[in-house]
Amino acid sequence: MATISLGFYLWKRIREVGISSIMGLPGDFQLELLDYIYDVPGLQWMGNANELNSAYAADGYSRAKGIPGCLVTTHGVGELSAINGVAGAHAEQVKLIHVVGQTTRPMQKRNMMIHHSIGFDPDHRVYAKMSEPTRCAAVELAEITDLEKATWEIDRVIRECFVQSFPVYIFIPLDMVHEQVAASLLDTKIDLSMPSDSHAEAEAIDATIEALQEAKSPTAFIDVLAHRHNAKADAQAVLQKLNVPVSSSVMGKSIYDETLPNWIGVYNGVVGAAGTKNVMEHSDLVLVIGSLPSDTNTGGFSRKLSKENSIEVNPQSVIVKGRTFPNIWMKPFLKRLLSSLSSITISAPSSDHTLANGIHTDDNAATHITQAWIWSRLSAWFRSGDFLFADTGTAAFGFTDYPFPSKFSFQTQNYYGSIGWATPAALGCAAALQELAHETGQSTGRTLLITGDGSFQLTMAEVGTMITRRLRVTIMVINNAGYTIERAIHGAHQSYNDISPYNFRYTLQLFGMPDDQAEKSFRRVSTKEELEKVLGDTGFEEQEGVKMVEVVMDKIDAPARLLEQIATRGEKQINKMKEAGFLK
Repeated sequence: MATISLGFYLWKRIREVGISSIMGLPGDFQLELLDYIYDVPGLQWMGNANELNSAYAADGYSRAKGIPGCLVTTHGVGELSAINGVAGAHAEQVKLIHVVGQTTRPMQKRNMMIHHSIGFDPDHRVYAKMSEPTRCAAVELAEITDLEKATWEIDRVIRECFVQSFPVYIFIPLDMVHEQVAASLLDTKIDLSMPSDSHAEAEAIDATIEALQEAKSPTAFIDVLAHRHNAKADAQAVLQKLNVPVSSSVMGKSIYDETLPNWIGVYNGVVGAAGTKNVMEHSDLVLVIGSLPSDTNTGGFSRKLSKENSIEVNPQSVIVKGRTFPNIWMKPFLKRLLSSLSSITISAPSSDHTLANGIHTDDNAATHITQAWIWSRLSAWFRSGDFLFADTGTAAFGFTDYPFPSKFSFQTQNYYGSIGWATPAALGCAAALQELAHETGQSTGRTLLITGDGSFQLTMAEVGTMITRRLRVTIMVINNAGYTIERAIHGAHQSYNDISPYNFRYTLQLFGMPDDQAEKSFRRVSTKEELEKVLGDTGFEEQEGVKMVEVVMDKIDAPARLLEQIATRGEKQINKMKEAGFLK
């Protein structure tokens, strides 16, 4: 009987589901496991500056490719360094597979004081307990004596990652890496099909169709979980078929094609355009797809979507006017709903979708770059197929009122909000797009990163990985002298909202780009005219590799929608922003 190592089995399964890049850092409890990566065709190691960045990069990879991102860390110090990034992926339902190399089984059994452990009688698996809330499934292979069962458990956990769209963990002790299992176990592929309860689906479809037919002024609302559960195309097809007015949350922007005539903008309660709010709040039925109702994604919980007047399509249930249909999965439900819509008639939406969207500004005379100007200008620069990663802060809210091109992808982390996430996430995205171009033979869009100077300082070391891996990323760093979003909340002029001033001009050289290329690949702008020149410079944009633009802006300036979001905290907060100079 032909056999293979358990370590090789693991990486073959990882490659089988479409993953090509493994993020992480080497550590002595998984070095021998890492060796097997090089034995699997199509799989490559992509080391990172630290484990937290590895988790962020795997997050971005998953968002771009629609499959799990994968990272591997070592016992204790490695897995704990990554856990913040994994928690963010869990909060926003991003698929991740976190492989952890553990101490050997005898070390664990004897509670040996092995490095990276805690105390005089250490429980080597205490870290696995710490990560429990950040995952939907896990396997601790140290607990399994039957090696064939160990392979089944690996398969089960990988499947759960796809089905649940949450992070999963695979813990593998160092002494199990070389254990032998039957090679024939790889002959049966992992079943990645979604669960389906045809009877429950049929009942939910009937109730949905009935509610839609009864409605006089139906609308639709799409949110970020449609993307996370790979139902973006299915949701778009349903909403185009219905042809009702469609809005989204901030995080849900770009999931529906914003160039279509029934797109009416972002509905975020009091944080947003009055026209969109009026249409949504006068609707007698809202089809809600993939809602993630956090404070930062609902205008401070001011968005009004009542269960009595909604059809909620959730990842694992459908709720029709308050009646819950459990055990229904979003993607197969939407496919079935689409096929059912051809035989029904829905009330025609209003023919006038001209809304008072956008923010009128009085800064046209300003020559310096302002928050009121830059987001509209950048949205006009974007192209179909681009992936934009906007870090927590001004960039995440700045684009609220401006439509994106068709086939555009807007990615933020507005719920978990871990600053610094976007730079490694953009790295992961660029790696994924590079793979997709190779796999499909078709060109992909640009990877764009817009981040604040404070956020960039946390994780900028991954620029080095971008350069080393010859990835193409355009980085725009908003240099506004610190944490502007925090200044707007509290302590506008306190030193804790300041940061050390970096000379970003030398960033690319610092991380390994040759001097002559770095000179051509960096721009610093502080006026509208200077930024216009950069955006219109096709020679700059078409360069290979990493490009970086430092955009200098006033520290007491923020997007209007961000200030509206903060203002939902009440009158005291509004007065703080007035005193600071954010509001007039």
